Amino acid sequence: MTKPDTDVLAEALGCPLHQLNPMHPELLKQPWNMNRRLRHEAPVFQDPVSGIFFISRYEDVVRMATDHTTFSSKMLNSTRALSSTADAEVLEIVAQGYPQVATMLTQDPPLQRRYRKFVDKAFSPASLKALEPFIENTANELIDQFIDDGKCEFLSAFGVQLPLRVIVSQLGAPMSDIALFRKWTEAFIGNLSQQLDRDGLIQAAKDMVEFQHYFAARIEERRLEPQQDILSKTVNASIDGDEQLSVAESLSMIAQILVAGNETTSASLTEGIWLLIENPDQYALLRENPSAEMISRLVEEVLRISSPSSNMFRRANETVEMHGVTIPKDAILFARFASANQDEKQFPEPEKFDLMRDNLKDQVAFGKGVHHCLGAALSRREMNIGFKVILERLENFRLAEGASSPTFAANALLHGLSGLDLAFDKVS
Repeated sequence: MTKPDTDVLAEALGCPLHQLNPMHPELLKQPWNMNRRLRHEAPVFQDPVSGIFFISRYEDVVRMATDHTTFSSKMLNSTRALSSTADAEVLEIVAQGYPQVATMLTQDPPLQRRYRKFVDKAFSPASLKALEPFIENTANELIDQFIDDGKCEFLSAFGVQLPLRVIVSQLGAPMSDIALFRKWTEAFIGNLSQQLDRDGLIQAAKDMVEFQHYFAARIEERRLEPQQDILSKTVNASIDGDEQLSVAESLSMIAQILVAGNETTSASLTEGIWLLIENPDQYALLRENPSAEMISRLVEEVLRISSPSSNMFRRANETVEMHGVTIPKDAILFARFASANQDEKQFPEPEKFDLMRDNLKDQVAFGKGVHHCLGAALSRREMNIGFKVILERLENFRLAEGASSPTFAANALLHGLSGLDLAFDKVS
């Protein structure tokens, strides 16, 4: 018999540490109290089941993120073992696609820097500035579709759609293919969630191979006829005389751009609206002063609280001593960015949603160091513009009549609401 959610959460607070299972689905959905306990009692905690070391304090997470010599991101084989399967049917499906290549997220410098250079131009300030009219127009078009109803399921109607439409356009695909992009995003996320059953893993493998073949064709098109989009700039770039990316390398980069370019933004946009509902005093501050500076403050505090990329893997390149715990060479570590963003020593009253914090930019929702999220600047721009348009056109946010409070999805790496049934009024 499955234990009720409340029992699982209560046991996590009171059980002996060696019985704690931080990968339990209910603790992935609601990790805050467990994270606080780990920060206080076991800032370096080894899961007795998986052997993974969980690192939860701000200063330690930042150290892991910035010291790529000690804490490696070369995790392709390890993350595949953790998130996928040796199931023969899954392997047979994967073999029908292109080989996985360690590029940005699962590679260390100097190779990581080489790959990063290929996409830096695509995410340059000038390129992002040119995207602003498209982002604003898209936000208005989405609101047009539900504003007269006075309610919507916000995640699917706006949170998902805004960043997804931006990334579809920048990857050179027609909007008629947007459902495919959402399916592929969910496949990549599901494969990393550690929550899929065998059928789910098989379907995710099929979807990822479909993604590879779709973009292999788009890559060839853009090499023959380049356009002003991220896909063309990535696959045709040649940095410092390097050869162009192979198809397999390009596919790895595109997959990371796809997920980084929409999933984290949709999660933060949606939780941002929920946080304003839950914190009417902060919503009032925004209504009184919806300036660009205040909206920027909203974005940073939402990122801190929501931490959509809540955890990230690293591998120890050498034996490391942290807080009296010996972490052996080649051990797998879990940097808990969501916990770092709620560390009391860095953020006083960390659970309080406070737009006027004096250290908002200290949040690490997008990581630090060489692996700072490549889509961070795009995500910030989408959130700033998205919230601006929302506040200009909608007000009096509240849960729709009869709706339950939103819940979070279980995922080992990402964190976000499963949905948000929103009611609102038009701004008069």
